[in-house]
Amino acid sequence: MEAYTGPVCDGALFVELRALAAVSAARQIAPPARAFEGPMRALLLSVLCSTAAFAAPDVSHAKVVVVRGSADHMEQVLQHAKVDFVAVSPADLPELALNAKQVLMVNCTGDMSPQARERVRRFVAAGGFLYTTDHAVHQLIEPIFPHTIAWTGQTTQEQVFPIKVRGTEADRGLLSSLGGNAKEHWQTAGGGYAVKVLDPKRVTVLMESDEVAKAFGSGVIAVRFPYEDGQVIHVTGHFYSQPGQQPAAVASAGRGFETFSSNVVQEKARDERRIDGLYSSALKRAVPMMAAPAAGAPAAPMMGPKAAEQGAVGTKVRVLETKSGYAKVRDEQGNDGWVPADAL
Repeated sequence: MEAYTGPVCDGALFVELRALAAVSAARQIAPPARAFEGPMRALLLSVLCSTAAFAAPDVSHAKVVVVRGSADHMEQVLQHAKVDFVAVSPADLPELALNAKQVLMVNCTGDMSPQARERVRRFVAAGGFLYTTDHAVHQLIEPIFPHTIAWTGQTTQEQVFPIKVRGTEADRGLLSSLGGNAKEHWQTAGGGYAVKVLDPKRVTVLMESDEVAKAFGSGVIAVRFPYEDGQVIHVTGHFYSQPGQQPAAVASAGRGFETFSSNVVQEKARDERRIDGLYSSALKRAVPMMAAPAAGAPAAPMMGPKAAEQGAVGTKVRVLETKSGYAKVRDEQGNDGWVPADAL
């Protein structure tokens, strides 16, 4: 078989390939002989890379959207906590109807394309909550939100540690039901990424561990920080318990993961009134968002589904600034652009 040198998608490509195979099997379509070799392989991958949105799920009404990962499965925690969610692949992200009232949970490793990362950034800017684990600090947060938190360069081992709950009065909802037990535990992952805070004025440490600090150089377990109208919440470790630890400690760590995850979802539900207040204006006529406050300016780059319909009558927007008869607005999906002020 000749070496493949064609287009390369992100890690979710194999999810797409498996989905394609499943559809073919369900429809009793036999794949052509040697379909995945040579030019045919290049053609198939090219099509998949350029049409990732073809099978993108509808997440517009979901409260929680989970991005699948190869090293973590927070879906298991949410199912156990009876939290409804929609699971998607990283390749789906650029065309998803994410909105400011949602929680986007990204499993470790958090590796995705530049277009997907930009979709995540816009989601948070609009007011969404981004919730990430472990390697995502390096693969996702560092490129999108630099100078906030970062990987220390030290990897962790799979072990359960006691933790301390920190935070402020503003973090009470996120930390609800945590810290009352002197034996609260958290599980670090084998090959996980230890986290350091780069901007202590902006980043709040929610949970930490002296024992983790002694073992791996940094005791940071969970943090949060704001970005424009949204929030980023990151934890080290994985959201599902690994085997091989003492049952009592693993059970305690699992309860900590589950409680914190549920708290994130509930915190976002309480945030809806704030989001409604931000997006209190609406377009009274259909106008495209423009890249500059001038007649004839090019269209602003848009992301999300049905880009041609964005800027439709009734679209809720947040006014960011006004200038020369134009208003810079942001829609609930995080797209920014200029529209005539009298269109609002």
